[in-house]
Amino acid sequence: MNEQPITNGPASGQANGPANPQTVNNRAGNGHINFDPMTGVPVNAAPVNAVPVNAVPVNAAPVNAPTRQKRKKEFTEKEKVLAWLSVPAGYLFCRTFFVWNKPLLALIFTVLLFAFAFVFFGAQKRKARSLFYPVSALVIASGLFFSASPVLHFFVFAYALLAFFLFCQTGSETALENRAGQLYVFETVKALFVSPFKNIGAAAMSAGSNKGGKKLGKTLLFILIGIGVAVVPTYIVLQLLSFDSNFTGILDKIRLNISDQVVSRVCALVFGVPLGMFFYGALYTGAHPVPDRFNAENSVNVENKMKFAPSIVGAVALVPLLFLYTVFIIAHVDYYKAVFSGVLPDAYTYAEFARDGFFRLCAVAAINAVALILIRVFSRKTSKDRISPVVKVCTVLLSLVTIVISATAISQMMMYVSAYGLTRLRLYTLWFMALVILLFLLAVLKQFIEKLPFAATALVIFALCFGLLAVPDTDAFIAEHNLNCYVSGTSAEIDVGYLEELGPSAVPTLCKLAKDENADSNVKYKAMDALGRYAEKRKEASVYILTLPVIRADSAYAAYKNG
Repeated sequence: MNEQPITNGPASGQANGPANPQTVNNRAGNGHINFDPMTGVPVNAAPVNAVPVNAVPVNAAPVNAPTRQKRKKEFTEKEKVLAWLSVPAGYLFCRTFFVWNKPLLALIFTVLLFAFAFVFFGAQKRKARSLFYPVSALVIASGLFFSASPVLHFFVFAYALLAFFLFCQTGSETALENRAGQLYVFETVKALFVSPFKNIGAAAMSAGSNKGGKKLGKTLLFILIGIGVAVVPTYIVLQLLSFDSNFTGILDKIRLNISDQVVSRVCALVFGVPLGMFFYGALYTGAHPVPDRFNAENSVNVENKMKFAPSIVGAVALVPLLFLYTVFIIAHVDYYKAVFSGVLPDAYTYAEFARDGFFRLCAVAAINAVALILIRVFSRKTSKDRISPVVKVCTVLLSLVTIVISATAISQMMMYVSAYGLTRLRLYTLWFMALVILLFLLAVLKQFIEKLPFAATALVIFALCFGLLAVPDTDAFIAEHNLNCYVSGTSAEIDVGYLEELGPSAVPTLCKLAKDENADSNVKYKAMDALGRYAEKRKEASVYILTLPVIRADSAYAAYKNG
């Protein structure tokens, strides 16, 4: 049998193809081609360039391959229950926000928040470094009961909240480091601004995953969206209509009929729901870590890319700064001698002298800290991945300058305190300057002990120093110090008005002052008057929440009245 190849056109002399059936080889098919005997048209031939029906493209997915779907989150029964509890947690946070008025409630909230976290994580294995945050936060938060300073109460509560988010982040498998180190700033940013938002909707999904709860969860979510959308236009309309006296009159009547407590509770609930979702999102991300781009490898790469400058550049840039510091210290040798000998220079008052030292310290510490950070961040390391000797020298010199100026500022402030007594601001200033000295001493040690974990050690130092300031009743210490200075004759006057501003912490001191036979009669009268005002305020339970300073104040005042 003769075989003919298929051509693009009819064979010569045959306009319609071969008259007889021909069998040809087909490269595209897997069988023979049969031609119609009448027309010569191939019956079962596929075009040369056609793809056979059963041919599978190289890059095509199998016909019956399952489509890839996003994995649906699954929640345990415990997580479902805690999702609903996140709403009262957010509500309680809103009620506790003005912590200086409700320190005991803030302490209860802090304990419950970490208890919530421990229950959420359960028996899950967590990194040991994360335990530092709940332990330090709960110890420092005890100052909400033991202390009476509103300023310290605010910072204690802020530290507890920061510790909660760091506890959620650093205990998971996606933690950037096994201990606080060079990526600590990245870790903090991730704990506050990345991890909670990754699963901020987990609370709503978990609450709605129960039978019959899905519709309710969606309804709550839509209500929150509606409230958020309505806030701006409602405020605009309210401002536009506020000129109408009839309209404002009706609003005033409504406002009188609705107590402020009702309004504050409703607002706490409205804002508490999204805040509860935020807390729950941080917990869920910590309990179900999923690798993302914000990981240790990428963070290290970012940090390494920032180290582009030769270390000599930073050293040369710091030479003028070090030169000016040297000239300044030499020019003020007599000034520093007077400071450390306790003699006030003729051109200053005690207040001016102390302020001059403090603000000078703040400027120098800020400049030097920024300079050291910039050098450390942008300077290249040596070939052996060690700190450059040039960077070490610059760090030591700048740190020593800062330590000298800090010690000088502390001496100036102590002279001021010995002359005019202690106040909250003066005590906090002394604490801050002592902390600056410790951190810059740590920076010096780091240059000689490269394996010293600077970030972790600095964190521990800060927590210890902050605990020493926040947990004891520093207001009571201030009042007692001023009384001792007055009684011993070190200070000729005592500011009774300021003692009254210290609140319950100063009541025992005021009682002693009112009974002191050697005290000036005018001072005793002011002390008794201040005690009378305290007794009037104490009758209102909402003025002073029951804390240790209040308990001591009540005991001292009762003894004063009975004695």
